[in-house]
Amino acid sequence: MYKLYNVKAWGSISIHCLLEEMEVPYTNIWMTAEQVKAPEFRELNPLGMVPALGLDDGRTLYESAAIVTFLIAAHADKGMSPPLGSDDYGEFMSLLHMMSTELYPINSLAFGGTPFAQTAAHDAFIADTARDRADFYWALLEKRLEANGPWLMGDAFSAIDIYAFMLTIWGRPTEQALHDRFPALKKLAGAVRARPRLKAVLESHGVLEIGGYPN
Repeated sequence: MYKLYNVKAWGSISIHCLLEEMEVPYTNIWMTAEQVKAPEFRELNPLGMVPALGLDDGRTLYESAAIVTFLIAAHADKGMSPPLGSDDYGEFMSLLHMMSTELYPINSLAFGGTPFAQTAAHDAFIADTARDRADFYWALLEKRLEANGPWLMGDAFSAIDIYAFMLTIWGRPTEQALHDRFPALKKLAGAVRARPRLKAVLESHGVLEIGGYPN
């Protein structure tokens, strides 16, 4: 049975939702920010971050996109991605990794408080620039949904819709403001929130309603 190391409304929410959608047995281990930073947890995940997914043999996986990729391949019968190795699967992976390597870190910088800033003014400049750049990636997803929706892979709900939803709850300057700028993303987020298997998970993270994540 998997072990999910989880912090409320952090990056582990995408894995939590995916496990529930797939109805795969797992043990949920709630953690605090302090526990994630502790040396004991770094023995499991040297990055000191969530999500982390414990395997039956004692090994631990980390990096959210890597865990998504592992789970959809290990449980391909659950249909949370296009068929492995298909052209659609290649497109699916491109979108997943664009979100994880481009949008996710840029959106994190948009919150401000980065250790890379030299002054308060520099920090504000980085945050503003990051918000503008994040909107570039949001616009790419918006255009795709407008053309091919209601889901990112068209008619089929998949793991990348969960991943995109996770990122929308951290929208800057607020989740609602992101919805106002990108109505197709708003529709996707609403459809994810409406999925019966996800209600309890989203409630546990405090994000079943818009604005649940503190900005």
